[in-house]
Amino acid sequence: MISLNRTRRNLMQCIFALLAIVLFISICGKTVLEVQADEPVVVVIDPGHGGENLGGEYEEYIEKEMTMIVANAMKEELEKYDGIQVYMTRYGDIEEDMSLEERSEYAKSVDADFMFCLHFNLSEHHTLFGAECWVSAFGEQYSKGYSFASVEMELLQELGLYSRGIKTRLNDKGTDYYGIIRTATEREIPCVLIEHCHLDQENDQPFYDYDEKLKAFGRLDATAVAKYFNLRSEELAVDYSDYQNVEVPVPAGVVKPDMTETDVCMIDVLDQNMETGEVTVQVSAMDYDSGMLYYEYSYDNGVTFSPLQKWGDKSQDTITFTMQVPPHIVPQIIVNGYNGYDLYKTSNMVSLPSMDYKTEEEIAAELARQEALESAAMAEAQKNYKDATYETKPTEHKKTEEKSSSLLYFACVCAVCAMLVLGMVISMLLLFRSRKRRRRKRKRRRR
Repeated sequence: MISLNRTRRNLMQCIFALLAIVLFISICGKTVLEVQADEPVVVVIDPGHGGENLGGEYEEYIEKEMTMIVANAMKEELEKYDGIQVYMTRYGDIEEDMSLEERSEYAKSVDADFMFCLHFNLSEHHTLFGAECWVSAFGEQYSKGYSFASVEMELLQELGLYSRGIKTRLNDKGTDYYGIIRTATEREIPCVLIEHCHLDQENDQPFYDYDEKLKAFGRLDATAVAKYFNLRSEELAVDYSDYQNVEVPVPAGVVKPDMTETDVCMIDVLDQNMETGEVTVQVSAMDYDSGMLYYEYSYDNGVTFSPLQKWGDKSQDTITFTMQVPPHIVPQIIVNGYNGYDLYKTSNMVSLPSMDYKTEEEIAAELARQEALESAAMAEAQKNYKDATYETKPTEHKKTEEKSSSLLYFACVCAVCAMLVLGMVISMLLLFRSRKRRRRKRKRRRR
């Protein structure tokens, strides 16, 4: 009996001991969590390039100057949120560019939770446009990088930029291609390289063409960080505590980039307008690894191509567009379909009947020729009229002169005749008087 009571007593003591341990762990755990919650999020902003490293240059734009403007605006905006500590790898232009190793080492020294590398893009043939994010291809750094990049890209698309996606890239050694991502990953710091847009493409130029727009990029980047870390700001009157990030599983292996061209690209001609030269084409294209990004079309079997066109709804495998074909040629239609890594596949070729319609320029030229002919005809008519008028006037003048001469001649003749008659009259009078005198004399003699 005594042994049974002792056993019960020992059992009760064990139970109370276990409860005490659980309570202690609970209190200690809560305290640890509270301490962790009070610790600020530490982020490092890396304005790309600097010093002698100018980065991209296009027209009057220099990348190292642009990234500095964006970074300052991003830091200023982030510091309006609670629970965050912000550092920058450079606070102005420096005489010598910091190495990528030094930038990542600086982030490690401040115990950074994340590093954001700010850049602007250029393409070899000045054809690409849009924004993109590059992340590590490895483990937790990929998972965290992709999750943040999803927030960033969503905001950039809302701004109006075309999304080129979230990507990984490897070097010949099979490690991350971009040095800032590679060196950060080696130090277990998540890092995302943000290519805000392309400097050398007219589609993107309206987004960066003066300083206030660059500052808008910085504020956008700060909002993405605030959403990702569930921050709030009384000053900005925003609270992202309940924002749900995209959950990205940690990959078991390397997340390799897409190294193959588009898997499928086929076209059908839906309509050909013989009077206007418009041809409506349907494109069916798919890429099973990185999706579709752009397309371009040709009406001369690839001799010339249109500028790159947005694929549009990337969830759709089929798009339809209308192209303008010049007159007086036999159209031979092909399309290049580009995947998310700018690799393309050329479609089948569709040959169409020649369209001999007249373009607006040809119609305008024909009207101009017709007007020129009418103008020339009118000018010729006016010239002939003037010539006819000039020839008519001398003839009338000649007739007037001839008429005047005739009248003068007639007057002279009349005058001569009058003088002759007058002379005859005078002669007759003189003769009559002479006879009368002789008669008188005879009478006197007779007396």
